[in-house]
Amino acid sequence: MAANPVWSMVFVFDRTAEGRVTKNLTIVDDATLEAVAIVPERTMGGQQLVRVLDPLATARGLPKAIRTDNGKEFCCRAMLT
Repeated sequence: MAANPVWSMVFVFDRTAEGRVTKNLTIVDDATLEAVAIVPERTMGGQQLVRVLDPLATARGLPKAIRTDNGKEFCCRAMLT
């Protein structure tokens, strides 16, 4: 199967040794199971999410669909635009 028909995006949370929460955006190509991106941040809103996706779209092209949960970052105006 060719790459890029569907990407799955989800946030994975972890804690540092000091107990601080990290929020890791993971984007996986469902066809190839390639990790398209893993972006660790303390916080990430819709605008930052778009700043991650724009270079990926330029480098790889956009997928036909993006699968997400209903998190507020994925349902925001910046993402929908």
